[in-house]
Amino acid sequence: MESPRVVSLTPAVFHLSEAVNRVSRTYGENPIVPRGPRLKPLIDRVRRGIQDALGAPGYEPVLLTGSGSTAMAAVLGSCLRPEERLLVIRNGAYGDRIHEFATTLRQPIVDMRLPYGERPDLAAVEGVLARGEADAVAVVYGGTSTCTLNPVAEIGAIAKRHGKKLLVDGISALFVEPMHLEAWNVSAVMGSCNKGLHSHPNLTMALVRADLMAEMEHIAPRAPSLELHKLWKAQRAGSHPYTIDPMSLCQVEAALSHLASVGGVAGRHAMYAERIALLRAGYERLGLTIARWEGMPLTVIGTALHIPAGKTYEAMAQRLASESVEGHVFEIYAAQGKLSDKLFRIFNMGDYPLSAYEIFLRALARVL
Repeated sequence: MESPRVVSLTPAVFHLSEAVNRVSRTYGENPIVPRGPRLKPLIDRVRRGIQDALGAPGYEPVLLTGSGSTAMAAVLGSCLRPEERLLVIRNGAYGDRIHEFATTLRQPIVDMRLPYGERPDLAAVEGVLARGEADAVAVVYGGTSTCTLNPVAEIGAIAKRHGKKLLVDGISALFVEPMHLEAWNVSAVMGSCNKGLHSHPNLTMALVRADLMAEMEHIAPRAPSLELHKLWKAQRAGSHPYTIDPMSLCQVEAALSHLASVGGVAGRHAMYAERIALLRAGYERLGLTIARWEGMPLTVIGTALHIPAGKTYEAMAQRLASESVEGHVFEIYAAQGKLSDKLFRIFNMGDYPLSAYEIFLRALARVL
């Protein structure tokens, strides 16, 4: 009997395109030596491909071994002087993570701690920067804990007025949600090669605006092996000061090519928007309540839902993962931290046909 197809409705582990999977199957037949002559052209193509895909010629991509949290540590540990005061806007689990990492790095912090999902008070942000109480701002763009988008464009405009750096966690938003890095005055963005790019989570990246990269030559890094300026200099020359996995680079190159084939970021956003429209209409038909917060647009990558009365997340997740419906089983996500007893989350990321989400709604109806 054929095993059911597992559809991951999570934001990290999901089915990838055939182009990326092909690299995984065939790379061993013709591997690339990490310090050999074929590495430089590969790094050049990947870095240029990231710039082109994001429409960011004024930003320098830096590739790192690790997940999105690696990019977060690298940006916080490389882009700030030790004495710079960082305004951390945290209204979700990954704002909390920025705060945790910055605290570990002993960065002076101005803590704007809000309930999860609450829209930041832009007047309060303006006040902190106008009074000279902070030298930089850090904020998450797409918050997966609430499935909302923070007002990064507005925060960037405030930071620009006051000549402050803006560091953005774009890990869950890049390559899916439109991000206008230069227009929004983003100094550096923490990225991912997984998530919206649909490659594996073993390689990540950061993008740093050219003027900040030049400044970073005189900023001592504080996160060993994650020194962005050092990595950037090496990668521009076609090398890497530590070990980097060439197969992962090939997978990212394949993912960039696949992204271009579906219309780039705009095409992927449209595909996700179609999925999310189908799913949210289905949730409402099933009587589920979508979690919403005033003034906070919802992202297209997933939806946070209230746990229905009389149900538990654990029971719903177990049935969806074990009871096959039309040859499919489904893995969903619990909520994070402060919301875990109230919400659960369903993401629509990865390389799946629209029909998979139609089947999911029928499976969800059985569970409810």
